Formats: sequence, structure tokens, C-alpha cells
Amino acid sequence: MKKYIYKTLVLLTIMLASCESYLIHGDLDGFWQVTSIENKQSGDITECEGDIYYSFQRDLVLISYVSPDIPEGQMKENHIAYFTYENDSIIMTDFRIYLENGKQTPLSQLEKFGLHEEFNTFLVERLDSKSLILNSERTRIVLRKY
Repeated sequence: MKKYIYKTLVLLTIMLASCESYLIHGDLDGFWQVTSIENKQSGDITECEGDIYYSFQRDLVLISYVSPDIPEGQMKENHIAYFTYENDSIIMTDFRIYLENGKQTPLSQLEKFGLHEEFNTFLVERLDSKSLILNSERTRIVLRKY
């Protein structure tokens, strides 16, 4: 199973690198590493140490958690969702556990990714070829291009 997930991510990366027709959202499309997540209600800032990733392509976002306890490149947790990007706003919805027959992701599993709602709406505070900052009422997520 772990080999299948790894191969799928490698294939996704190759597709992103080789097929510009799939890159319809400009700098947003691609693989992003979360550097910090701020809970704006409590003021807590979680510094991420290379364990949370967002990958945007076409209408889908893959959100991954890489555990430091397993070999490099293997994923512990993967969630996939639909997203829209327009007017400097991203809406992510319909989260599913990746490769588990469409099983819906409980909201409690998404909190570590800075996601707290069924429909997560973020203002794109900053987007360029190297950095992305997503800002919502509850969360501010800082990412770097990976």
C-alpha cells in the first residue's frame, strides 16, 4: 500500500512537471510545504517541520502528513478534496481519505492541517512562485513551494 501511495505521488509530480496544460492556476499549481499554521482564535502558532504538504492541481488538492517515524517519502495520512480558486480566494470542500473508497474525512482529522470547516474558505494573502499564505477567519497557513 505504501509503495502504491509513493508511486502515485511520483506520477503526480511528473504530470505537474511535464504537462503545462494541467497547470491552470498559475503559481498556485504544484506541491507546497507548510511552514507554519496559526490558530487565530487562540493565538497559537505551530511551526511545521516538513511534515505537512498541500498539492494543488486542476480542481483537486491533496493534503498529506508525512510522519517522521516512517521511511522518507512514505505518507502516513492523505486527504483529497475539491477546490476552487478565483478572485484571490480558495474554497476547499468534500474531503475524502485518499485511497479509501471515498470515505469522508472527519473534521477532527483535518484540524492539524489548519482546516476546521466543511467548506474552508481562504483569502490568498500572498502567492508567488516561492510562497503562499492562506488566511481565513480561524487560520493563517504559511507555505513554501517544494
